[in-house]
Amino acid sequence: MKFKFLAKTATFLMALLGVNEIPLNAEKSEVDFSAEQITKLQAQFGDDFVENLKAGFNKELAEMHNGNLELKAVQDEVAAMLKEANLTEEEQKKITANDGGVETSEGLKAIQTKMKAHEQMIAKLMQEDAGDLGKEIDAKGLSTMKHSQTHLFASNKGFDAFEGRNWNKRAINASVSATDFTSQPTIQKLNDDMDLYYRENPTELVSLTRDTFGLPTFWPKRTKVDDKVADATIATAEISQARKLGWLPKNKQMIQPEEGQIFPIQIDIEYVGYYLQKIEASWLNMMNKEGSQPYKMSFVRFLVQEIDKKARIEDRIATIKGIYVATPDYATEGGRFVNRQNGLFYLLEQARDVTKKYRAFDLGLPTTSNIVDYIDVIIKRLPDEVREQQGLVLYLSDEWLRAYKRRDEVISGSNNNYEGYPITPKDYPNIKFERLIDAAGSDFMFITFDDNIELLENIPAEKSMYKFEMLLRKIYVMADYKMGVRLKHIGNVVDDNDPDEFKVQTVWSNTAPIFAADTFVPLHENASTKLKLVHPNVYVTKDRTSTITEIENVLSYKGQVVKIKGNTSLPATLNVVHGVTKLKLTGNASFDLKTGGTLTLFVPADGGVPFEINRTSAPAINVVENVKFDTAVIDANEGDVFEFNGAATTAVTEIVNGVPGKTISIYGTDTAAVNVTLSTTGNIKVVSAAILDTAADYVQLTLINGSWTETKRVIV
Repeated sequence: MKFKFLAKTATFLMALLGVNEIPLNAEKSEVDFSAEQITKLQAQFGDDFVENLKAGFNKELAEMHNGNLELKAVQDEVAAMLKEANLTEEEQKKITANDGGVETSEGLKAIQTKMKAHEQMIAKLMQEDAGDLGKEIDAKGLSTMKHSQTHLFASNKGFDAFEGRNWNKRAINASVSATDFTSQPTIQKLNDDMDLYYRENPTELVSLTRDTFGLPTFWPKRTKVDDKVADATIATAEISQARKLGWLPKNKQMIQPEEGQIFPIQIDIEYVGYYLQKIEASWLNMMNKEGSQPYKMSFVRFLVQEIDKKARIEDRIATIKGIYVATPDYATEGGRFVNRQNGLFYLLEQARDVTKKYRAFDLGLPTTSNIVDYIDVIIKRLPDEVREQQGLVLYLSDEWLRAYKRRDEVISGSNNNYEGYPITPKDYPNIKFERLIDAAGSDFMFITFDDNIELLENIPAEKSMYKFEMLLRKIYVMADYKMGVRLKHIGNVVDDNDPDEFKVQTVWSNTAPIFAADTFVPLHENASTKLKLVHPNVYVTKDRTSTITEIENVLSYKGQVVKIKGNTSLPATLNVVHGVTKLKLTGNASFDLKTGGTLTLFVPADGGVPFEINRTSAPAINVVENVKFDTAVIDANEGDVFEFNGAATTAVTEIVNGVPGKTISIYGTDTAAVNVTLSTTGNIKVVSAAILDTAADYVQLTLINGSWTETKRVIV
């Protein structure tokens, strides 16, 4: 189909979507873009533009149909083909009628033959030296890339030009000196090239973002969100009743808006010219990669990709696990990326534990042996009218989905499924499993509809709109964009034991902790002694100077554990202060945050005064437990320190596993008349036989050339 009035638009869209023609619905005479194509267009231009675009095409189609313009368009195209084929007058008479239409199939064949001859001639001319084609780049005799005298890759694209772009010159001649990135014209070229790249490669940027984003592809996206969005939902209680004499209305309805917020995000990068030169050198190394050559890998594209790789991973993690904490205006250090926005888990935590917008199923924790039954129970507890609906998704971690697969194979008595992860829970084909990469280590699982989680953006392309500036021999790179995530509907608050419990909600989950126990958010100085929690676990930053006397929003955390972690970098002693009506600390003793320890409090279920559970006086240390053993063979993969706890004297005869260079220590025992002995035997090599008779005696061994060789011994 050839459009007349929207010809340029159609050509652009076909290139953007990678199709040969605009998709049409022949029966309805309307454009018929696929869901994937609509998503791609919306991400690039926004929802309103796409709707206007469809309306414009449909209008032109209607005019074609009503005014018989379609036949005219075909005749015009044939006439154009005749002209382009450069046929003789005699050839044209053979294949056309007086009305300009095609008379015979032989005529079309003649056009096709003539056009094919033209194409062959053009192809031949393109291979000949046109005066501007230079030598080919040969990487060690492997793949080659052509370039012209003016452009790398002979692309004719501005950012691949040699003029003013030393990095492009170096790609074809390694002897060219490194670029001087302290030059203002150079920085301006980088900025200009960034703009050119964004304009000429919009689909590449979208693809790059999608490839590295890693979030479920079926989540809808809303663009042009500047601050907040809200959709209202309505919940209706039971309405019908038996016939009766009196008038007894019982309609109860609640309209509750669910708000979503988008967060402004920025990227600040600082380079000295020397480091940009190192990046340039890395790019040159890619240009000469053995076995293949990157296609049109200009320096600007390389810079964008390298920065985007990390930024898009952080986008994904923050969208799931982010907890927003505003960075103070006076901050001297950059904020953590997980505190730049509120993520999906935070929204669920607040809805489940704070605002009580939905009720969770109290099922305890899953185990590798009960995981199949555990998930089955979650599904069976869904309201009857929900359980059989289409479009339900059960979100869980990679570990638990893998455990489900393995346990199901054991229960079913088969272990021959090599198709990867299961797609749906057993007996529920309408519910889809979706593993969240960033739920690793979490026992939390939840169910909702596939369109209930929505990604929010303002302008999708701005995520990669980097700008360069220069000052005092330093190069600054910056980008600003907005992102957010929301649940369109979570649930409505109901009273305890309400008969509609679990029904007036669209999220269902277990009661497992949503965040890991070691998830703490920063508590900056705010000139207040009142602590306003955004998460149950907080740590003070080194800029904090105000003491803590109470929890301002304590009612939001009724029945929960609250932890306040100190910081050894505080300039001076800073206390959490005891107060009978504010914070009850053990022995009325203040807690010194400068020790780096952690104060654990419990908020009573009635919202009473939080009281101390325990405290530590030093930063937590990740302790690796020593391995206890009582056999003659030690597995080096189990740990680094091995303590004997056997009841009888034992000689160590072999050490299995381990990697070259690994060091282990073998300790004795204080048990009377019991010891551990080592001598040169098997793959053990000691200076002399050793008897470890106490818990303080040990021999240190290192795996060298296949033998566990003694490198130290201490015998009391």
